[in-house]
Amino acid sequence: MTETGGAAGRSWPRRHAVALLSAAALALGVLGTVGITQLVRSHPTPAPAQAQYLPPIGRQPTPAAPFVLKDQAGQAVSLASLRGRTVLLAFLDPLCKNVCPIMGQELAALEQGLPPDKTPALVIISVAPDRTPADVSHFVAKVTWRPGWHWLLGSQAQLAPVWAAYHVFVDGSAADVVHDAVLLIIDPKGRISTEYNAPLPLTEVNTSLKAADAAR
Repeated sequence: MTETGGAAGRSWPRRHAVALLSAAALALGVLGTVGITQLVRSHPTPAPAQAQYLPPIGRQPTPAAPFVLKDQAGQAVSLASLRGRTVLLAFLDPLCKNVCPIMGQELAALEQGLPPDKTPALVIISVAPDRTPADVSHFVAKVTWRPGWHWLLGSQAQLAPVWAAYHVFVDGSAADVVHDAVLLIIDPKGRISTEYNAPLPLTEVNTSLKAADAAR
């Protein structure tokens, strides 16, 4: 994994490689213990309990890339409209049957550990174009998120620039979309505070949320 300072200049080839390896394993039916062990040894992954991005010491956090997309209710939501609040930004597919449902439950558990008056704005950006509000409703029926969340939808042309701006790898050629499962914490000033790969280390994310909220 390599890290470079800004939101527009960062790249994480290792998490992209992990996503591709997962897709290959599913496609080939590599479910045996030996096969999985060989993949892990050949492509070691970072410990999940560590933030995958932190601003360099002594430098300000990087401004998050702007976006404007419509949510499940047809309401236009922009990052600028959330200025003044801490934002949890995740990239999920409402029809995903792999990591997305798990991450949805983790986000619910994270919210449950926060005081009601400290709930960040939860924003999900779809990694699959042309998903519908009905798709989102089906997904959210299986999690318990606090009111006020937004699941942003759109066409390939609308979503792809946002994926690129946040360096989120997406491959929609498979039946189950392969993508980076990441969570970004954006502070009230619109700056990326930290980023985590799934599975989420909830205690650490909670600590990072408190730090981001203090940046008001």
